[in-house]
Amino acid sequence: MTNIKYYLIHNLENERLNNMKNLFKKYSVDDKNVKLITYPNKNQLTYNIKKKAVMKKARIKDGWISCSYKHYLALEDIVKNNYELAVIMEDNIGDFYENIPDRLAKYQALLPEDWGIVFDSVWGDYKIHNEEKVLDEKLLYKKNNNPTFDKNNKLISHGSTRAAQFYFINLPTAKIMYKNFLPFNHSADMWMNHIIRKNNINVYWSEPSLVKSKFNKKTSTNLELKDLPYKVKSEIFNLLLGI
Repeated sequence: MTNIKYYLIHNLENERLNNMKNLFKKYSVDDKNVKLITYPNKNQLTYNIKKKAVMKKARIKDGWISCSYKHYLALEDIVKNNYELAVIMEDNIGDFYENIPDRLAKYQALLPEDWGIVFDSVWGDYKIHNEEKVLDEKLLYKKNNNPTFDKNNKLISHGSTRAAQFYFINLPTAKIMYKNFLPFNHSADMWMNHIIRKNNINVYWSEPSLVKSKFNKKTSTNLELKDLPYKVKSEIFNLLLGI
């Protein structure tokens, strides 16, 4: 079976990292095969990174910029190393439904040749999207790439991403995502919706999702008093760059 490379988008909070390491051990992921993407955190965003990564008039928080750029760096590493299969995950996972390699093996056995990404997170049950019927004996479901509305025409989702908490991706799709990722104007999952639609990438969701719960801690978008100097510098960069 093809080796799978793992990436963890991490914001340097020790409690989150310790939690993820415990989950890796519990669910059979060798942490030596997990690459941590820790730079840049929000207070490490430079003028040049913002100039390269963010669209003008994007008006997005530095925490989102940091997280989205880390997803880009994970995709870059997949492409540069020609990893055939990879998982990119964020450090806010609380628990998993089952052994991770076992679940990924099931995906590989079930996915068609033209698959692109499998999104797994606690966000949004597939059954509320009024697409395929969810069955006990079925694990994977094709997701419509367009915005989804309920029966009352209320927006349910902006596309086929299921947040960016955990997703399984192949090399051809990683190349497409990497080529089209910069510059962005939103959080990683929202921006990926645009890339997926533009390139007609085949996306699947699993039911039940592999990610079972969320690790509830403050996010990297939160600011404290000690962040004030960075915040002033950040606002100057934004003004100069028009973002």
